[in-house]
Amino acid sequence: MKLIKGIFVIAVLSVLTFSCDQAKKETATDAANEAVEAVETAADATAETVEEGAEAVEQAVDSVAADAEKAVDSAKVMADGAVKKCEGKCAKDGKSCDGSCKA
Repeated sequence: MKLIKGIFVIAVLSVLTFSCDQAKKETATDAANEAVEAVETAADATAETVEEGAEAVEQAVDSVAADAEKAVDSAKVMADGAVKKCEGKCAKDGKSCDGSCKA
């Protein structure tokens, strides 16, 4: 009877040890999988943020280029207006009748 009880105790302990070992392995595998998923999610989020930042920079560059082009066009119009204002009005000394034109 003691021998049967001893064998039964050894069998139960073996089963418990084996099942606990399997649970630890599954837990470690699950943790590793979750870590990989977290890294993939972080990488995707970083890629999206970089793309959004690139788009924002591109829009800013386009906006600055458009503003610079408007400023250049405005300066050309002002320069053309100043030349037209002085044409035909300048006297021989290089000044216009109202004194606004210098040669």
